[in-house]
Amino acid sequence: MAPRDGDSRPVVGTHVLRLVNGAAAGAVSKTVVSPLERIRLVSQTTGPGLSSMATIRQVLHTEGWIGMWRGNGLSVARAASSKAILFSTQDAFRVYLGNDFIAGSFAGVVATLLTYPLDLLRTRAAGGIGQESVTAVTQRVVREGGAIALYRGVSATMLGAVAFEGTRFGSFGWLQGRTPDHWLMPALNGTLASLCAGVLLYPNDTIRRRIQYASEPITYLHAMRALVREGGIARLYRGGTLYAIKSVPSAAAQFGVYHGLKRLTGDASK
Repeated sequence: MAPRDGDSRPVVGTHVLRLVNGAAAGAVSKTVVSPLERIRLVSQTTGPGLSSMATIRQVLHTEGWIGMWRGNGLSVARAASSKAILFSTQDAFRVYLGNDFIAGSFAGVVATLLTYPLDLLRTRAAGGIGQESVTAVTQRVVREGGAIALYRGVSATMLGAVAFEGTRFGSFGWLQGRTPDHWLMPALNGTLASLCAGVLLYPNDTIRRRIQYASEPITYLHAMRALVREGGIARLYRGGTLYAIKSVPSAAAQFGVYHGLKRLTGDASK
């Protein structure tokens, strides 16, 4: 008989269900917050001078309401694959490592390596204001730097993934162990954990977006210095308010949908 993983099903069946649950969680969360994420990306990747409200007006004027969901198809594809890998891998690592922080860090590395090109293309597609399609963006990126350009900025993203997912899942596990076993608690605890990790590590996200959006390869330090020259330390936090606002529904959807589906499918792990 196949080994089991805290469930009445074989390990393989449990992991497949967790992949499906994670994909659903990622797709739902990204679609819900796509307009906020679009404005945040434009704020992060363009030069100084535009407030969030001014950015919203410019996007609406240039692209219409549909522009608020520009890049969402690619974003959903990336989120579904990334969260499927992230949540299922974190659950698996947690069983063998017994530590939520370490398991989350390892899961973040795996998910980043497997889905990074989609993240870069989504940043390039959504970060500007205009009508360039995802296909056109892909062709331009490969033409300018070859296939390896699809992994530009991966080191900064890996650094962020280790710290962010480790902090997020570590905080989530700590909260889960100290709150009632109620179906609403994963959404609440996931939201608190995500806000904590996001506020601490937001500057790294701004820096890696600048690296991804640059037309020429730049180093992490070069990107950080350029951003600070543009607007001081505060420039590293541009879009941070939108991030905090969108993190609430995004994290609630991710953790709520994933753990809700685990309950519905009889997955016993908390």
